[in-house]
Amino acid sequence: MSMQLKRPQTHTSLVGLAVLAALGIAGCGKNPAPAPVETAAPSTEITAQQDAANDAAQQQAEALAAKEQELADREAAVKQQEIEAELARRNAESAQQSAAASAAAAKKSAAQAKAASAAPPAKVAAAQPQQPPAPPPPIVIPAGTPLSIEFVSAVNTKNTAVGNAVQGRLASDLVVNGRLAAPAGSTVTGTVTEAVSGSNQIGGMPSVAVTFNSLSTVSGPVAISARVRQQGASETGKDAAKVVGTTAAGAVIGHQVSSKNGAVVGGLIGGAAGLGIAKKTGGDVKIAAGTVVNVPLDSAVQVSGG
Repeated sequence: MSMQLKRPQTHTSLVGLAVLAALGIAGCGKNPAPAPVETAAPSTEITAQQDAANDAAQQQAEALAAKEQELADREAAVKQQEIEAELARRNAESAQQSAAASAAAAKKSAAQAKAASAAPPAKVAAAQPQQPPAPPPPIVIPAGTPLSIEFVSAVNTKNTAVGNAVQGRLASDLVVNGRLAAPAGSTVTGTVTEAVSGSNQIGGMPSVAVTFNSLSTVSGPVAISARVRQQGASETGKDAAKVVGTTAAGAVIGHQVSSKNGAVVGGLIGGAAGLGIAKKTGGDVKIAAGTVVNVPLDSAVQVSGG
């Protein structure tokens, strides 16, 4: 900056000397010479010097920028190396920890396996599943237990014969000591064991007897023996119809049996509704389908427990 201030002063001095020289020549009566071309030289020199200074400054700035960039690159490289070294250290620590954990797990597994192999046989036996419970005892239906049986097929002494099949079913559940032996609706089958038609003989006493010999229970069909007999009025004596082998008061509906004494627990219905009433149809006895009779068992019956 100081060089630029001094150079204009030199240029001014040279111009002044040139003017004085021209005046001196003019005073001597001579024609002045053309202005020397040298007056333009100082301006060109100044410009060249300024360009050189600018170039030097630019080169210096570029060199400084290059050094700064080089320094920044070195710092970045050093920092990258530090980061990589830190990552390598952490990876090494993680690998050591994983190896230690694996070794500890292997040691623990080996200890557990050793302990399991050394366990006493009694403990292994205790882990076995328990045996299933024993089946319940059978149900025993005592002798004398009344069965409420509904006739499914009708029986008529006019057209039936000894040995004909009779179909029936339980009118109510058969329960012994709180255990169900046979539900209502279970099939009961039997045969005609007596058939006397009054229309085939003068003054004869019509009668019919049925023996039930099979009962479907909770464990399947079982053999039974339960008999019912009905007798009609004779043609000559006009005897009142009566039922032999059944309860005079009527059949038991919804009964339950106690095996201690064979007693019947439940209500009784009227005889007309519960018993098959002997009907005189020209000297014959007819038991209509749907008739319910109360028939006692001749002997005890055993049913598998459910």
